[in-house]
Amino acid sequence: MRQEIASLIRLQELDLKILELDRQREELPAALRAAEAELAEKKSRLEEISRRLEEIDLKRRAEEEELEEEMQRLRKTQTRLMQIRGTREYQALLREMEEIKRANKEREENLLKLMEEQEKLKQEKEALEKEIAEVEKRVAEERTRYEALCGELEAEKKKHLEERTRLLQEIPQTLLRRYEFIRERKGGLAIVAVENGTCGGCHMHIPPQLFNELQRDDKYYECPLCRRLIYYKKIYFPEPEEAEEAPAEE
Repeated sequence: MRQEIASLIRLQELDLKILELDRQREELPAALRAAEAELAEKKSRLEEISRRLEEIDLKRRAEEEELEEEMQRLRKTQTRLMQIRGTREYQALLREMEEIKRANKEREENLLKLMEEQEKLKQEKEALEKEIAEVEKRVAEERTRYEALCGELEAEKKKHLEERTRLLQEIPQTLLRRYEFIRERKGGLAIVAVENGTCGGCHMHIPPQLFNELQRDDKYYECPLCRRLIYYKKIYFPEPEEAEEAPAEE
């Protein structure tokens, strides 16, 4: 029976290692995660700038077309003004010309503001595109490292799985089913050591009578509190004997 428990202990070690390898693989490295987040943020800003530049371009065209139309209207009004003899109509055309000039001045000011904003956004876009290229390069490098790490983890996991397959043949099916049943319900930890009367799973003291029986190592035992399989640690992991003191030199 001791060999069966020893095999079960080793199986538990392998299963915990496999769980840890899976966790490491599923968890993206912090550097890659940060680089991807930075890249997403910069691309989002680039999209905003591109949309704004499109809006400005449309507004500029509309303002320029309106300005050109009003300039033509102003020229026609000026021509009409030279042909007018009546004072009242003359004054009305003068007011119309002043209104056109005032509106055109506002359009010119709006155009200037749009052009200034457009120029700033173009500069920001150019700088941002360079930054994105650099971050994309960093993301690619980090992902390559991560994929290499995944390859190493997968190779290590494969070795553990091969050993696990061999180990299963050494454990009775009834005990194995019991182990798997507990492992599924206890976060992957089905068999634990008892040291100084304390369960290694729930960290609670087991009853003294059970602790005494456990040291006989004559059957399978389980913790009455967490229901995990338990074994006496000193039997399967004996403490190294104290080294003999070296003789004193004469």
